[in-house]
Amino acid sequence: AVLHDVVDRALQVHGALGYSTDLPLEAMYRFARAARIYDGPDEVHRQSVARRILRGYEAPPDGVPTEHVPTRREAARARFADLLEAVTSND
Repeated sequence: AVLHDVVDRALQVHGALGYSTDLPLEAMYRFARAARIYDGPDEVHRQSVARRILRGYEAPPDGVPTEHVPTRREAARARFADLLEAVTSND
């Protein structure tokens, strides 16, 4: 998809000359379009890449994402309970 997008943009920049045989862009465009067909659907590639990336990770033990704000807030409150108590008791 990236190759196709780059060549398509180059064709746009060069106008009719880009689509003629005077530049290699028309052959590149044909190749890029054919590559999308014989190389397989983009969705398959996305899944394949995602699987490879995710191999290096494991799910959190409790199943909650590590950036889950309520969970992080509670952890911060527990960690800094003494400081929170000191600040709020002065009111």
